[in-house]
Amino acid sequence: MMTSIKRLILLGVTLTLLLGQAQAEVQTNTSLQAPAVLKRQAIEIAATLRCPMSTNQNLLDSQSPIASELKAEIYLQLERGKTSDEIVDFMVARYGERIRYMPSLTSGTALLFFMPLGLLAAVLFWYLRQMHTRRPLPHSQEHRS
Repeated sequence: MMTSIKRLILLGVTLTLLLGQAQAEVQTNTSLQAPAVLKRQAIEIAATLRCPMSTNQNLLDSQSPIASELKAEIYLQLERGKTSDEIVDFMVARYGERIRYMPSLTSGTALLFFMPLGLLAAVLFWYLRQMHTRRPLPHSQEHRS
């Protein structure tokens, strides 16, 4: 009876060691791929965010110190398992809506989205009204000019 307990313990220890080694190999293989994937994701996120210090530059293109810090923060948050949306929300909470190149559609930004269309419609309406109200010149006045 004692030998069967020893065998079970030995078998358990052996299985634990083998499973631990296999798990370590899997983690090593995924860690080799993870930095490349995380780097690509960090680049995609940095390209969509505006640098707080540089005018009209995204974080990816900016060489300012704050841009370097924010790129590192993006990468660290990706390593911690945060999603792109969570990282962007964090940046917006920290730096305001201005950090986005494409602000979200809210009641405050709706005017920015729809004002150009309204102006275009107003100019088109004015032009068509001018064309409609223009009176043709009499035939004799056309030849004089």
